[in-house]
Amino acid sequence: MAVQIKVGFGIMSYCRMILNIDRAMKGQFDLKRMITALLAALLLFSQLTGAALADFDPASISTPYICLMDRCTGAVLYEYNAHERAFPASTTKIMTTILAIEMCEDLYEVINIGSEFDTKGSATTPPLARNEEMRIIDLIYCIMLVSGNDAASALAIYLAGSQEQFASLMNQKAAEIGMKDTHFSNANGLHDETHYSTAYDMALLGRYAMQNEAFRKIVSTPTFEVPATNKSGVRKLENSNRLLFTKEDKENIEYTYATGIKTGDTAQAGRCLLASAQKDGVELVVALLGDIEGKVASEYRFENAVKFFDWGFANYGAVQLSQLGLPTEFFAPVTNASFDEKAGGGLPVKADIAADAEIAGLSEKMNAIRADAAAITAAPSYTGGGLTAPISAGDVVGQVNYSYQGEVIYTADLIAQRGIDEIGNVVDADPSASPLLVGDEEPKGNPFLVWFIILGVILVAFVAIRLAVTNRYRKRHRRRTVYRYKGRR
Repeated sequence: MAVQIKVGFGIMSYCRMILNIDRAMKGQFDLKRMITALLAALLLFSQLTGAALADFDPASISTPYICLMDRCTGAVLYEYNAHERAFPASTTKIMTTILAIEMCEDLYEVINIGSEFDTKGSATTPPLARNEEMRIIDLIYCIMLVSGNDAASALAIYLAGSQEQFASLMNQKAAEIGMKDTHFSNANGLHDETHYSTAYDMALLGRYAMQNEAFRKIVSTPTFEVPATNKSGVRKLENSNRLLFTKEDKENIEYTYATGIKTGDTAQAGRCLLASAQKDGVELVVALLGDIEGKVASEYRFENAVKFFDWGFANYGAVQLSQLGLPTEFFAPVTNASFDEKAGGGLPVKADIAADAEIAGLSEKMNAIRADAAAITAAPSYTGGGLTAPISAGDVVGQVNYSYQGEVIYTADLIAQRGIDEIGNVVDADPSASPLLVGDEEPKGNPFLVWFIILGVILVAFVAIRLAVTNRYRKRHRRRTVYRYKGRR
């Protein structure tokens, strides 16, 4: 803010200087000279703004836990203690809200909120009443704009039967998102030693939630009116995120590019903020956790978010993967492939990388990767540690991690390029070549038993023929014996 004021005064002074010089020399002022002065002022503004960004050092921020992330790619532009455990306070309600949106088919359904919900520290004015009937969407606005603890617990109990059951669903969703260092114990973020997260995990949550259009609309709303209910008149809600809305008695620190999302405050967690902003097609998410109340001003987290956004937008870079010449085709052995499989049962697989896929991060890092693409390594891994047949063409059989200087920069699925059969399950292409196969049927029964039967038949036939020959020989021998006997007489 101070930098912006100084820049403004600098431009005004420069314009006055131009005009005074012109009047002194010519005694008059015309449109051409005014345009020249304005262009010069704009040049000065750009130089001063660039200098301000160049002077910003993220390490100068005293916030204990920080993570600045690109929402589209998940690339981390800056982090400080990002994987250290912290208390998320009411930023917890981001998970409560996105889970509720995904669970509810009709957000405009009117429900009875019952009587078991929390009332501690409620910010809803007036507080929710027992057995009040409200639309689900109104409860969500109470949760996200004014951080209503009562609304969060009431909605959790309605959806899952209890806060404990809803917390279990929250933890399941956290695991799906990849929040490995997070455990939720309630829906509203009231302090609990077993309720914790990290700046990185919360940035992941913000990244996930901001993909949902209903969520985006809610968290970007400056003010909202909750219609009258059976227990209350109209409630007027004002967003606690000062990047989006300024209360009458507060200094305006709204940010032009702000898109969301949620504040949080408890004595144990300190002042917390998860914020998002979008500029020129790039959206950033920043998690700032743990500013201790009383040690920093209430505006500190919002001012820092603006600094990180401006710095991130100025230093952001992206590289399309198609420019890097990455290896995308690999050859994987299949342990139980049929003996008839070509290439010894090896399976060709290919990385599933979209034509417009990209990696993003700080410009300096992206430039280094672009210049040294040959240093990128590819490490394929397969489902279950190794491939086993049968496999069909198009199956996802694993993943490949692309790394630069030991850091994974991109992960892609591996797709089987052809089918492969397992041992004992191959059909001969020419059924007539095998008397044991008919049409496309697979061999049935034990093949050794079939051969045993055939050999048995051959043996029986051989014995029958032998007996027949022996009997014929005996008959001839008898005839000869009788003839000789008669001849002697």
